[in-house]
Amino acid sequence: MSLGMKLLKFTAGSATGTAIGVAVGSLLAPGRGADFQRSMRELITETRSDGDLAQHLTAEELARRFRNQVSDPTALTKEEDPVTP
Repeated sequence: MSLGMKLLKFTAGSATGTAIGVAVGSLLAPGRGADFQRSMRELITETRSDGDLAQHLTAEELARRFRNQVSDPTALTKEEDPVTP
């Protein structure tokens, strides 16, 4: 098979794939662009908030475990007095 024929088949396949992708994307699109962007921003904001909460809860749980291990209920708290030399 010649290079020209391979290039023609590749181009035809690419065009067909692009057309199918556009058609499927148009049919499955969740809504208008602005609506989709708004819903994505809301989802990202909610996900970040959930992540921040999970990070805070994890830090608190680890601090609680550490306090239990060292038998010091004030360990890792802001009320803790710094050691003075």
